[in-house]
Amino acid sequence: MGSRRAQWLLALALLHVSRASFFFTAYVSISFLDPESNETLSRREESGLYGQDSPRAPVSGWVVSPEPLHGCDPDSRYDVPDSQSGRWVALVQRGHGCTFTEKINIAVSRGAAGVVIFNEPGTFNQVIQMSHPGTGDTVAIMIGNLKGMEIYELVRSGIQVTMRIEVGKQHGPWMSHYSVFFVSVSFFVVTAATVGYFIFYSARRLSAVRAVSRKQKQLKAEAKKAIGQLQVRTLKQGDKETGPDADSCAVCIDAYKPGDVLSILTCNHFFHKTCIEPWLLEHRTCPMCKCDILKALGVEPDVEEPSDPVPSTPAFRNFPSGVTEDDAHSETASSGYASVQGNEERMPAEEIPPFETECLNGETPEDGTMRVEVQPHYDNLGFEDESSNPRAAKS
Repeated sequence: MGSRRAQWLLALALLHVSRASFFFTAYVSISFLDPESNETLSRREESGLYGQDSPRAPVSGWVVSPEPLHGCDPDSRYDVPDSQSGRWVALVQRGHGCTFTEKINIAVSRGAAGVVIFNEPGTFNQVIQMSHPGTGDTVAIMIGNLKGMEIYELVRSGIQVTMRIEVGKQHGPWMSHYSVFFVSVSFFVVTAATVGYFIFYSARRLSAVRAVSRKQKQLKAEAKKAIGQLQVRTLKQGDKETGPDADSCAVCIDAYKPGDVLSILTCNHFFHKTCIEPWLLEHRTCPMCKCDILKALGVEPDVEEPSDPVPSTPAFRNFPSGVTEDDAHSETASSGYASVQGNEERMPAEEIPPFETECLNGETPEDGTMRVEVQPHYDNLGFEDESSNPRAAKS
């Protein structure tokens, strides 16, 4: 009994539901006289499934099988013994190329009160919900192959079997309407949340990009305005910068010629105006000394300075007249304009070029201090007076 119950549960698990949104199971009760023990045996199981077009009603009677068993031939014989006169139920096998409607109508034409169709061989106790339109109010159910063959073997051996079919439980579809609604709502909620987050993220990212772009444009406009304030000089014939020994522009590497327009930076280095202006917009710094020209002109990048300590340069106490401590520290470096990096880089103390030192008369003063003579450094002597350049004066 337990194994049959397990088979029936397996049949329900393998059940294929047709167009109907719900279905009814059927209780199938059989009773027969055991010829060996001469006792009446009864069995009742929820092993049937009402057809889609069958009325949900009980029916009972003797069990009669056709010859041949599939019951598709219009001349199929249903031998009903005189002892089984009255209501009887046809037990027919599924298959052999005819429809459920044809099987049921042929059995009804022979006088069957109900029709039980058991599944094909090899399907065990699997059942389906039959579709059999045009059978009127005839009760029709399907049972599994194992159950049907068991009853058929009893009938074929000459044992009189009575069957009663009763309405079982109603079952909904595999997925109820509530489940479909819940899954649909969940899907739309998740989709809406995903789309909303994507829109929010895209809008926030676009806003950030626009803000950065506005800052870049504003900073560039300020830089252009500040660069326009640089001192400008036009070279003339006979200027030292146009001589054979004069320096060339550090940006384009071309020699200066009369008529060239030069821009003089805050660090006193000069370059072609058409060369240095794009350079400053891109790099911010002087190509020669790396001095942050835009910072000196009051254009600060919109980036916070790091809190890391900046290495300090050694302090020289005794400077000659005309030389200040700022002149000794003029070799500084800073970042470019395009990267908007405001972190000023300073040359470590170890890398600062040593100053030329000279002891007076080759001796050390009595107080133990060494006097240092610092020679001013000028990269472009064209903008320095000869009187301010000791070496040039001597020559």
